[in-house]
Amino acid sequence: MFVLLLSQIACHTIEKQALNNDSAPVQDSDSDPTTGGPCARAIYVPKSGVDTTESVLADADAATFGAAPTPFQVHLSWAEDPMTSMSFVWRTDGDTLASQVQVGADTSYGFGTIGASFTVLGGDTFGRVHEAHVCGLTAGTTYHYRVGGEGHWSEDRTFTTAPAEGSTAPFRFVVAGDSRDNQVVWGQILDAAEAFAPDFYLFSGDAVDLGSDLTEWDAWLAEGVGHTDYRPVMIAHGNHEFLAQPFFALFALPDNEQWFSFDYGNAHFAFLNDTLADMSAQATWLDQDLKATTKPWKFAHHHQPAYSSCTTHGSSTVVRDAWSSVEEQNGVVVDFSGHNHNYERSVPLLNGQETDLAHGTTYVVSAGAGADLYGNNLAQTFTETATVDNNWVLVEINGASMTLTAYDLSGNVIDQLTATR
Repeated sequence: MFVLLLSQIACHTIEKQALNNDSAPVQDSDSDPTTGGPCARAIYVPKSGVDTTESVLADADAATFGAAPTPFQVHLSWAEDPMTSMSFVWRTDGDTLASQVQVGADTSYGFGTIGASFTVLGGDTFGRVHEAHVCGLTAGTTYHYRVGGEGHWSEDRTFTTAPAEGSTAPFRFVVAGDSRDNQVVWGQILDAAEAFAPDFYLFSGDAVDLGSDLTEWDAWLAEGVGHTDYRPVMIAHGNHEFLAQPFFALFALPDNEQWFSFDYGNAHFAFLNDTLADMSAQATWLDQDLKATTKPWKFAHHHQPAYSSCTTHGSSTVVRDAWSSVEEQNGVVVDFSGHNHNYERSVPLLNGQETDLAHGTTYVVSAGAGADLYGNNLAQTFTETATVDNNWVLVEINGASMTLTAYDLSGNVIDQLTATR
C-alpha cells in the first residue's frame, strides 16, 4: 500500500506494542523490531512514480477518531511470507488515526499489531489509508481478524495462511485483468470464482482507467468486498496505473512493490513491471529469482503480453526481448499478462519456437475484466487459441499436475490446459 524501498526497510523499524481488546489481552505478533523481525519495517507515505526520495514516515497509530471511523474497503495481500504473515489495508475518514489489527483462532482474537496511516488525494477524492502487517503466524491455519481501533472495529473476517513448506496439497488461484472504467465486471468475476473457493487472486493491471483517480479505485475495491477481504489479491502495475500514488498506497506488496516474488505451496510467482522504460534491472533480478527457487511450478505475471494475436496492441517485442528468454530458460510454465482485451493462449515456446509443455513457456492473456474488448488475428503461428470475451482464469495445482481453465461471464469454458511437472 505504500512504497517500501529495500534501503528504507533496512534502515527503519516500526514500533509495535500490545493492543487493547474488548474480550482478552493480546500480544504483539511480531518479533522485537530491534532484532530485525520479519515485520519490523517502516510504513512510508507513498509518492507518485518510482522516485520515493521524498517519502516520509506515515502517521503513527493513535486513539483518534473522526466523523466516519468505521473501516471500509478492507483487503488483504502479502508483503511478507504467505506462510506466516498477512498484510491489511483499509480506509476511513481523514481524521481517524487508529491503525490496529487483531487476530486469533476465534473472535476472542488474542494478539495483534499496530500499523500506520497516511492521506491520499486522487482526483477530487481525499481519503486516509491504513496499513498493517501481522507476522509470526502458523502455516496452513485459518485466523479471524478485525481492523480499526477500540470501539470502532470492522466486522469479523477470516483468512488462511499458505500451506507449510514442502506441502503438495492442492490449491487454486484466479487470474484476471483490465477492468479499467467498468469495475462491475471485476465484481462479477469474483462472484463467479467464489464457487471454486480460490486461495488468492492475481490481477494483471489496469484495474482503473486513470491511476490517479481515487474514485475509480473506490469502485474497484468496493467490488472486492466479501472476496478480497478474505483472500489476498496481488496486483501487477499496468500502464493505466501511471505509477500514481493511489496504486502504491492501496496495495501492500513485497519489496519495491513493482517487481517481487512469493511462494505458495509448491509454486513460485514472479511479478514484473513492464511499463518502465528500462527493464534490464528486472531481467537480471528475474534470472536470479527463478534460478534460486526449487518450486516445480513457476509463473510470471505482468501487464503487457510478449506474445499476442490482438489486433489493437499485438505483441510487445520490448517485453519479449527483455524477459521471454529468461522465463523460457528457467522453466516458467505460464506467463500471465493482460493489456490486450481478450483471452488468448500461445503454444509452448522455447527460444521463440514451438515446443512441448514440459520444456516451454505458455503465454496466456486474460484481459477481460470489464474494459472494451479487442479483436484478434488468428493467423499468428504462436497462437493456440484466442477469443473475444470477458473472461477470467482458474488455475488448479494438485501436486505434479496443473489445470488451467478459462471462463466467460456466463460460466462457459472457453479454454482448458493441463500440464504436469
